[in-house]
Amino acid sequence: MATGKKIPTIESKALSIAIKRAMATREIKGPALAEKSNVPYSTLRKIFDLNTVADYEQLHRIADALKMPLSQIIVDADELSKDPDIIGEFEASHEDVDIDEWADCIKIEESIKTK
Repeated sequence: MATGKKIPTIESKALSIAIKRAMATREIKGPALAEKSNVPYSTLRKIFDLNTVADYEQLHRIADALKMPLSQIIVDADELSKDPDIIGEFEASHEDVDIDEWADCIKIEESIKTK
């Protein structure tokens, strides 16, 4: 009988980072995203912590709440999954990447680019 335990992959890590990056650039926090997307905050945390995989409906609602096409999140996640730095961090720790800190760095980088 399967235990349902999910083994984190680089793709699931990249997807969680892509969502957090979109959140950071739009200055939206987890609780607000949960409210706007109708995806429970506990589910969002599980997605970010790699304890569950978002299904298509959840991803679509998250993208709508972020006012962006789902395809943009997927493309970003695909690119992130091939990034040597992300791969290295993932391989080194499998779970020690602080997504919130990483998203804050992206937010700072994006604000510098737009100036």
